[in-house]
Amino acid sequence: MGDPLKTGFTRVFLIEGRARADREPDYQSAMKMTGLDYGLGDVTPIRVPDPANFDKFKTVGEVRGEEDRPSTSLVGRYAIDVRSELLRLAKIGCAADVQLHMGACTAPNIFNEFQKVIVLEDVLLSNFGTDDLGALEPGERAVVNETGDISAAEIYEVLPVSTQGVADDLMTAEGVDVIFGDSVSCGDCDEYSDGCQKIFILALGTSGSPGVAAGVVFSLDKGSTWYQNDVDSMTNPGDIASGIALVAGNIVVVSIDTCSLHYADVDDFDGVTDPEFLEVATGFDVSGCPNDIWSIGHKAFVVGEGGYIYLLTDPTAGVEELDNGSASGSDDLLAVHALDEDYAVAVGNNGAVVYTVNGTLWSAAGSRPVGAGVNLNCVWMRGQKEWWVGTSNGRLYVTYNQGETWAEKTFTGSGAGVVWDIAFPKDSVGFMAHATAADAGRIFRSYNAGYSWQIIPEGSGVMPANDRVTALAACTNDPNVACGAGLADDGTDGFAVMAS
Repeated sequence: MGDPLKTGFTRVFLIEGRARADREPDYQSAMKMTGLDYGLGDVTPIRVPDPANFDKFKTVGEVRGEEDRPSTSLVGRYAIDVRSELLRLAKIGCAADVQLHMGACTAPNIFNEFQKVIVLEDVLLSNFGTDDLGALEPGERAVVNETGDISAAEIYEVLPVSTQGVADDLMTAEGVDVIFGDSVSCGDCDEYSDGCQKIFILALGTSGSPGVAAGVVFSLDKGSTWYQNDVDSMTNPGDIASGIALVAGNIVVVSIDTCSLHYADVDDFDGVTDPEFLEVATGFDVSGCPNDIWSIGHKAFVVGEGGYIYLLTDPTAGVEELDNGSASGSDDLLAVHALDEDYAVAVGNNGAVVYTVNGTLWSAAGSRPVGAGVNLNCVWMRGQKEWWVGTSNGRLYVTYNQGETWAEKTFTGSGAGVVWDIAFPKDSVGFMAHATAADAGRIFRSYNAGYSWQIIPEGSGVMPANDRVTALAACTNDPNVACGAGLADDGTDGFAVMAS
């Protein structure tokens, strides 16, 4: 058991309008949070008559009721000389984010110093009230408190993460893409899982003698044990594997060199079976070989050279061309991310940014964050209009209006090196991979939707020595779990790191 929390070791931060990179968390120096209430639904047993005894019944199942919204109250001193913040927010009626930071040896008013944080997202005030505002006799003299009852759409905890190098003996080539391919399961239809157990890393193929085939390095237990299987349908060891995704029950690897996709049944990645990959080139244009893939489960978007964009729904049947480069002006597309089946963004060379709002028709964004000679290596849609991109010259940009305008978000060391990847597992929590100009890969984390970024590990351990963190993924079911992969510091081998 950890150290018990004491009520004097917590502080409240409020983010009006919800967390965003241009909204600073506001420290509430005279406010506390009362106890949390999070109803997960009443459990009703399903019973049938006992076949062996009269007037007896057997329980054969349960029905869980509707889950409640997490709720609590914010209590503060009602001031005589300043406006009530809680009353003002209650009257506005717009959502906010609330964070309760806990610590003992940390500075209470510094947002990024904590031992643990409770994050409440999309918070609405449901009621406002105060204590008695007057006294009729001396015994009624008292300080007046104000109370705002709040209800949230999401609740989770954030803790400092440690880092540990993993799969050293299996990462014989650079890791170029990482995904979590898991969902929460109680063991009814699949193995019990908290939703962060299955991790898949795509490693490059390398030429030479002997050459190394492109491979998938994977874990089934949140990074404790690792396995490796070659993408055996890529017969030339020098062929470059570009991206990996889980689509319709298959692990799908796309390759710029083979100008095709390679798929294998995800159930065969069990640590015993040798998955058999099959190659499908149907639908790919030789002028638009694939660089990246992003899946939303039942379908995926694939982007490639010359600005080509494809739709993948059935790996056995290949891809369907959606755009032949007209949206990007034929600039190569290097990365893609989708919010859902309708909203997706792709980025690439010379600052190219293209997007879709219906999953089919793609258009160029109103502006590019960077110009000719600077490439966008990664992209993340944090919302329909808020997109993040990382550049080949080590900068991070965000737009809040679908690319009409862009703002740079600085971090320690920005403006040099390369930003390789970015991911937001929760609205408030994000991870970003950056390599310095001196060939040292780092991972940053944000707890306030990108307003500020902190280098990990925040806990114990050190980042394994490496030249670059090329790819990372974060578990959407736990914002304290992420996996990074890239190039080891010998410039040849790959490396992988778990943050948890």
